[in-house]
Amino acid sequence: MNEDIDRPTLFGLFLACGKLSVSSFGGGVSGLMLNEFVVSRRWISESDFIDGLAVAQALPGVNVMNLALWVGYRMLGGPGAIVAGLGAVLPAAIIIVAAGAALQEISGYPLLALILAGLGVAALGMSLNLVFRTMRRAFTHAVITLPIFAATVLAAAYHVPIVLTVAVLGPVSIALSYWKIKRGQE
Repeated sequence: MNEDIDRPTLFGLFLACGKLSVSSFGGGVSGLMLNEFVVSRRWISESDFIDGLAVAQALPGVNVMNLALWVGYRMLGGPGAIVAGLGAVLPAAIIIVAAGAALQEISGYPLLALILAGLGVAALGMSLNLVFRTMRRAFTHAVITLPIFAATVLAAAYHVPIVLTVAVLGPVSIALSYWKIKRGQE
């Protein structure tokens, strides 16, 4: 880590992940995580966060949980991963059980549907913010990213199975990135 990155405590990491888990609905959590960990707290660089987001999306499972584990591990090792994972799950799980009981009681009110639609739009905005930040970084490596992007779009357009697309383009992307890094170091 460089000097402009702060180091969290385990308790601080748990509280930050817990805050995110109870203040986010549906999509957009990755954008909230970026704002919390990169912008507000400066615990991790934007570049490291976006790398972690890419890893989290490539792994099986829930992206936000994968990202919380990765960020926790990146900042505080194994204990950080465990604490971030617990922070991302426990507070939200408690609220989900309580909210489920409450929603059962008020499920007949039309205002509830409007509130949930508004929350969905807010989550979309957060997700788009993250997309634009990621695109900005991707275009700094356009020689690598644009051909992979184009090949992915073509594969989707021609209904190539996703497993085959990832199995082919994943190693190609890694090889091109490795080549670019090695060329830049020489």
